[in-house]
Amino acid sequence: MNDAESKLRQRTVGRLDRSRDPAILDAALAALAVQGYDATSMDDIAARAGVGKAAIYRRWSSKAALMTDALVYWRPELLSDDAPDTGSLSEDLDLLVERAVRNDSDSIPSDLVLRVALEATRDPQLEAALDDLMLLRGRRIVKIVLDRAAARGEISADRDWSLVADVVTAMALLRVVKAQPVDAHYVREVIDTLVLPAVRSADGPRR
Repeated sequence: MNDAESKLRQRTVGRLDRSRDPAILDAALAALAVQGYDATSMDDIAARAGVGKAAIYRRWSSKAALMTDALVYWRPELLSDDAPDTGSLSEDLDLLVERAVRNDSDSIPSDLVLRVALEATRDPQLEAALDDLMLLRGRRIVKIVLDRAAARGEISADRDWSLVADVVTAMALLRVVKAQPVDAHYVREVIDTLVLPAVRSADGPRR
């Protein structure tokens, strides 16, 4: 297990029958989506999964560890920074929108990770389990896409494009605070209204 994974997937060690893990992880996600992190208890998850609470604690050391593992189980890509690389800024951004479209069809809200991230600001144990590896993944991907565009000469290489990535992340968190969806339509609006005008209006070579 690599360092990144060890921070996120904190299952207890030992020889256990893991056949019940998917049911427990599905139950954790369902409870999280409906009730939020703070209002969900291990008793809730155990009841949904049809197992005893002790069975959960034999597998995960804490609610924070279980919920973090459940998010990774739901979205394995959270463990990587797999940014689009088509050779074109607009096409890379289109692919980000396509990803959001696919996520919208999921039965679990696509902004669930952001909702949990907000709750982590009040829960040090959850914050430690999540780590910025997951919480800031979206920001890192936007920055990678913009940095590659700058290296290709599509946008100015003299600007700090991490500021745009920061604004996009902050706007998404604000949507979550206001109980508004961070869906594909919103992602498209942010790209067309904020990201592209910002990077194309900067001084420097363009295509």
